[in-house]
Parts: sequence; structure tokens; C-alpha cells
Amino acid sequence: MDLLLIKTHRYVSGYIPGSNLGMNILIQLLTRQGYTARMYQGYAKEALNYVRAIMDSEDRPKVIGFYCDFDNVHWVKILAREVKNGYPGVILLAGGPQAVDMDAWFLKDTGIAAACIGEGEETVPELMEYFIHNRGALEAIQGIVFLDASSNFVATSPRTPPEALDDIPWPDITLTSDYKHYALLPILTGRGCPFGCTFCYEGANAKRVRRHSVSSLMKEIRANFQRNPDIKYINFLDDTFTLDSQRVDRICEEIREIRKEYDFVWFASAHISLIDRHRAMARNLAESGLKKIFFGLESGSDAVLKSYNKKITRKMAVDVIEHCVESGIHAISGNIILGGPHETRETVQESEDLIMELLYKAPGQFETAYFSFLPFPQTPITLNPQKFGMEIYEDLIDCCNEDIPLSGTAALDFLELTQIRLEANRRLQYEMRKIYLEGRIPEAVILDAYRYGGQYGVFTRWNDYVYKNLPIDDAYWKMRVFGGYVPGSQLGSRGEDAIPHRTFELWLHTDVSGEKPQIADIPLETMDFTLLTLCSGKLSKREVLQQGKTALDPSGCRPDFYRQAEESLNAMEKNKWILYQKP
Repeated sequence: MDLLLIKTHRYVSGYIPGSNLGMNILIQLLTRQGYTARMYQGYAKEALNYVRAIMDSEDRPKVIGFYCDFDNVHWVKILAREVKNGYPGVILLAGGPQAVDMDAWFLKDTGIAAACIGEGEETVPELMEYFIHNRGALEAIQGIVFLDASSNFVATSPRTPPEALDDIPWPDITLTSDYKHYALLPILTGRGCPFGCTFCYEGANAKRVRRHSVSSLMKEIRANFQRNPDIKYINFLDDTFTLDSQRVDRICEEIREIRKEYDFVWFASAHISLIDRHRAMARNLAESGLKKIFFGLESGSDAVLKSYNKKITRKMAVDVIEHCVESGIHAISGNIILGGPHETRETVQESEDLIMELLYKAPGQFETAYFSFLPFPQTPITLNPQKFGMEIYEDLIDCCNEDIPLSGTAALDFLELTQIRLEANRRLQYEMRKIYLEGRIPEAVILDAYRYGGQYGVFTRWNDYVYKNLPIDDAYWKMRVFGGYVPGSQLGSRGEDAIPHRTFELWLHTDVSGEKPQIADIPLETMDFTLLTLCSGKLSKREVLQQGKTALDPSGCRPDFYRQAEESLNAMEKNKWILYQKP
């Protein structure tokens, strides 16, 4: 084998390695040029075992390339050292967004021969020509860093990114497990970002936007459905998917046609200012099958947003998210960064106030979480943190799983930001639960969350933070969406022929140790418990009432028994303890 590309990550709960489209594209490109190339994605220990096994086989690679990002840079160091020490003849390369920060010490410590800075479709083939065929010279290859024969650090001139994206092969998702296990199709329709956010490397450096043509994009989507008709969720990965409203209109029109043949929904990220400027876009997205949209909110403080160069305001964010709800977008997500420019307790409170306002304006639809600021390399903030009133905790970066602060401000240090994030996320989850328990979420919104989550894999934090943590309610909504059960209000004239069914197992949720049985801390009267026991999914409502009367009023001394029994069943249904199967 000529080349093995590896993306690996330390184990973090909930992390899925995911399909790396950049590596995938390089595999397609190099294969077309006659190289034998393979890619591997997995957790750290898995990757090390895989490399050891393949290096001890007859098909050992001549070159191994590591994908390096902010999250896995520490593991890349370890893995590169292990490989170089065990197999000194192998040539090591690196690429990915973190490569821009690789210095002489990093290259010497890891044994990496060269690192590709920026997009690699033109650079990596030239590196392969040099290392596999001994053609050319490293110093003549644009867009790389390396150590020369005297161990001097060399950075060649930057390479202009490719313009004609349609000439670059699309990824083949069958090379990874994503399409098998997640019915997910990741698509990148363009590259570059014009916004220039001060915390983002791409926005600060790769300003020129280049795009695949819509015809090429649709051809690739259709090809993927032909390979795997069971794709249920398209994830458009572009930061600037909504940059060109006319292009979005064309994409939506084409996707509508494809959805006539295949059952799927899709996701995209958007910039608040673009939806604000082109209000019709939100409804167009919703009507063409977009079920979740993401906005980089970053902060609720206009001063912090200005320091981020976000080109949005707090009011604009509220207006746009309200508009997305009105337009029929099922789920709306937006993140908040803590510990950014000039952060104080007052600016944190502004962010929390924004989030609480949005939770109540879009109950069950808007979701968020609080994250610590990440000092990505070569961004305006990381290059000059003092200008933004920040300090970067360089000594903690190798400890990062995105779970601790890596920056502080004059007003908030490491301990304070850690506590603020913990408490803010707790309050967020408490408020979401409160909104649900107070009945503020429209029933249709909850049903959609279950339907699109179960059928298509659309994740929402309402499911994760609220619904699934209330086991009886969770079972109730699942029975309605996937079991065909309905509330009593939908039974019509044949209600007594319907079959009532408990939404939970009695033994699991019933406490009979006290004077009265209790379910979810609610005490049950004898009639309640008797009727609930009879709601086993085997008897009709008429039979439940009749057997309940036989058990509780055998002598017929209670003329209002059936009225009380109806009230009991209605109360149990209100508690989400029973549902009905239509006759």
C-alpha cells in the first residue's frame, strides 16, 4: 500500500468519529492517479492496534498521514511517536486544520516529515510524487511545512485553494461505517467563509467562497441514494450554506424532486444575518424537507458579538428564530460560547437571558448548550488574546476534550468559568424540563421530535435532556408515534370498543410499600389502581369498566361508579399512564 490516512480521537462519551470528507476525497483522487490508498477512522486504542496490525502485514503502507484537528492533536503526537519508534522506515505526514500550528518542535518530536497546510487535493499528490517516486523537491511544494536536512523549519509559500470544485471527486461514503449504521449522508457543497469571525480559522483566513455547482451536487446526492436507498438524513456541512439565496432556492427545488423518490429529511447551518435578509428562505427550507437548522449565536451580549465580528445582534437573533418557528422549521439549534472576548458575569447573564427568552418563544423547538471558548490556531483572538481581554491557558490545551475552559478574562478565571458553565447548563436543563411539565410545548412539536428522531435520526436536546429522562412520558410519546396508540379524545363514537393500554410496566414504576400504591409519587385510590391493572392491552374499555364494577361495586350500591371510573381513566390518561388502541 502506498498511503494510509488515519483520523483518530481519544474516547469521549457521545463522540462518534464520523466521516472525514477531506480524507475520503484524497483517497478517491489518489486512487484515480494509480496509488493504492486506504483510510481508517476510530478511537485512539483501536487506531493504534489497527496500525500495528497493518504494519506487520505484507500490505504495510509506505506513507501514513494523520488528520489533525484541535481535539485530537495530542493523540496524533502519541500515535506518530509510537509508529515512528516501532517502524522507523515509514514516512509520516500530517494535515487538517491543526497543521497550521505545527512548528519545528512538533515535527521533530513526532517524526512527521511534512505537514500540509490548507486544502490538500493538489498538495498531497505532489508529496506522494516526492516520497514514493523521489521526484521533485520538498521546498518546491507549496502549502507545506517541514524540517530540512539541517533540522531548520521550512514553511513554503501558501497554495491557492482549488477553484473548480466540480473537478474534484466526491467522497465515497461506503468507505466508512456511517452510511451503514446511521443512514446519514454528509455533504459539503462549498468551501470558504466571508464573515471573518475572530474565533474561527476558516472565517479569518479562507475568505474566498468556492462552491460545487447545483447540478453536480444533485448528481452526487442521487448517486448516493442509488448506492444506498436507505439514507434518511442528509447533513449539509457548509458553514455558509445559506450565503446565496438564489442557490438555496435551486437546491430546495431539486431536493423536493428527489424526495418524491426517496424518504429523507435534511439539516443545514445558517447565518442569522442571511435569514434576516432573505426571510422567504426559511419557509423554502422547511417546505423542502429541512427539519433542523443550526445558528452560531455565540453570545447574548452585543458587545461580545461585536468582538467576535459576528455581524449580528441579539435582537436580530430573536427575530430570526421566531421567524423560523413561524416558517415551520422543526428544530432550531444555536450554541453559546463562554469565556470569549471581554467576558464578565454581566455578559454571561445577557447570554443566559437570551437563551431563556428563546426557550419560551420556541418551546420544544429551540435548543442550545453552553460551551467553553476554544483557542483554534491562527485566529485573530489566539494570535492576540490581550486585544480581546483574554488569556489563553496554553498548558491546558493537551488536556482538552472540550470539557474545561482554555481561556480566561480579567473578570472570570478558570474556576469561575468552570462553575458558570456547569450552573448555566443545569439551569438550562431545569428550565427545559419545567417548560415541558407546564404543558407549554405544543403536542404536535413533541410528536414531531419523536417521529423525526426515530424515523430519520434528527437529534434534539429536548429528547436528550427532557423526554427520555421521564420514562413514563417517554414511553407514552413513543407509543403514540410508533405504536399507533391514540388519546381518548381521538376515539370518536366507538370509544368503549377501544383497548386501553398502560404505557409502562406496573412492577417497574409502582411503589406498593406504603398505605396506598404510588406511581411517580402520585398516590392511587383503590379504583385508580384496579382500573390501571385492568388496562393491560387485552380488554376493551367497556370490559375494563365492567370488570372494575364487578370488583369494586359487586352489590351495585354506587350509582355514580361509571362516572367516577371515567374520571379515573381520564386522570390516568392526563398523567400519560394509558393510551388507547382503536377498535
